[in-house]
Amino acid sequence: MSNGTAAALLFRDMVTGKENKFEKLYTPSRFYAHPSLKNFLVQNANVVGQLIKGKLDSPNTKPEDLAKGEGAVITLDGHRKGAYRDDDGKVHIVDTTCTHIGCEVEWNNGDKTWDCPCHGSRFKFTGEVIEGPAEKPLQKYDYTMMDNLTSEDSGY
Repeated sequence: MSNGTAAALLFRDMVTGKENKFEKLYTPSRFYAHPSLKNFLVQNANVVGQLIKGKLDSPNTKPEDLAKGEGAVITLDGHRKGAYRDDDGKVHIVDTTCTHIGCEVEWNNGDKTWDCPCHGSRFKFTGEVIEGPAEKPLQKYDYTMMDNLTSEDSGY
């Protein structure tokens, strides 16, 4: 209600030709781009770039190519997955779609984790969340992108 009153007083002064100290504040062309806006746009453009890049990536590695203690993004049955062969030789397969926003995680060989390049989520080689912003683990079963958006296992 207070905005309506302020608008009425402003319009009254504009019609009568009286100066009003709030006229510049409410002018439609008053937009001021804060210097941090550029940083905001650059960072979010990077997220979009990583999202698209990950979806278009087509790795040539297969699970049988991995040595013990090695992880990589692989192709399994035509789908992009993450695989890690532990020291006992067991292969752990996870989906590489981050449960936070949907960017594709990458293998971090130094820490033996799946890391998201978009917002920094990190996952164990088995898919459990180490640190967020993701709250749900990487999925371990086949699903479609629509399932990922609507599933309770998804972080969306």
